[in-house]
Amino acid sequence: VRVTGVGSATALAQIVQLVQEAQSRQVPIQKLADTISSIFVPSVVTISFLTFLVWYGCCKGGIVPAAWYQDESPATFSLLFGIACLVISCPCALGLATPTAVMVGTGVGARHGVLMKGGETLEIAGKVNALIFDKTGTLTRGKPVVTDWTTIIPDEALRDTAEAIGMEVDQALLWLVGSLERNSEHPLAAAVVAYSEEHLKDIRSFAQPSNFVAMTGRGASGTILGKITVAAGNRTFAERENIPISKEVEQQLQNFESDGKTAILVGINGSVCAVLGVADELKEEARASVIYLKDNGVDVWMVTGDSKRTADAIARKLNLSPDRVISEALPASKADHVQMLQSKGLLVAMVGDGVN
Repeated sequence: VRVTGVGSATALAQIVQLVQEAQSRQVPIQKLADTISSIFVPSVVTISFLTFLVWYGCCKGGIVPAAWYQDESPATFSLLFGIACLVISCPCALGLATPTAVMVGTGVGARHGVLMKGGETLEIAGKVNALIFDKTGTLTRGKPVVTDWTTIIPDEALRDTAEAIGMEVDQALLWLVGSLERNSEHPLAAAVVAYSEEHLKDIRSFAQPSNFVAMTGRGASGTILGKITVAAGNRTFAERENIPISKEVEQQLQNFESDGKTAILVGINGSVCAVLGVADELKEEARASVIYLKDNGVDVWMVTGDSKRTADAIARKLNLSPDRVISEALPASKADHVQMLQSKGLLVAMVGDGVN
């Protein structure tokens, strides 16, 4: 066990400090409220005092019948009107409303796992009119699973490779792609590794690839056992690795993508050997959330690294039009899309799981 932080250096202490700072920090609209209060409060107090004096003068001058205040003194009777004027105007509420709202809002958000840097964040959020969702882990559960595995080439083509590893052809293919993807941190890679482990059942430990290269949002490649080149990724990555895509492979890719699945090509020594279909289930509340935001005038977008066909299939399930879908986007380009919407005069919020 290794201790990485104690006391104020722990993650929990930093979260508590963040919430406390958010609750105590003055928001821009609070300055306006304070300015108004600096004029409004003295004015209300003065008017309340004048109300007392007017009623007191009317009582003393006989304008107000004595029967109205009976056993009370004119001062006590007049004071009631002055206090009523002060209470009804309630100048304290103007100064307390904003900080109270910020404190309650940040507290409720923290209980639901939403941390805010300050009340100004809440204020700006209320003005957002465009929202970009990152698909994986936000609209979806972020736990993709391999649902389909289609071997493309005949067993004879991989017979020598399988014999060199000491496995059957299907097992060798699983072992090779599992050995490659275990070095990647992407959720799709984790799904492939889990699928390989499930079907291999500890037949042999995965190997450590050499020359490992990972392209964010595209795929990964490496050399296994010093002589077997393995690559796994999308079309763009296959092109980068000079792996040809036949009509049969393209048809299989389109079939998976039309079902809203992410299609992954597996190449061994420069040839496509298998096509994987990976599905990431939408969250139950995703569609309802998108519809709610749209009904409230928010321009909702979805951005994903998936192909256009896969992205459009998922968009249909979310009730999003194709022109509000940004597909095949790299993490760096997602920021460009945010800036593009901002250039149109929109106040844009980005919702993601933090991986990108």
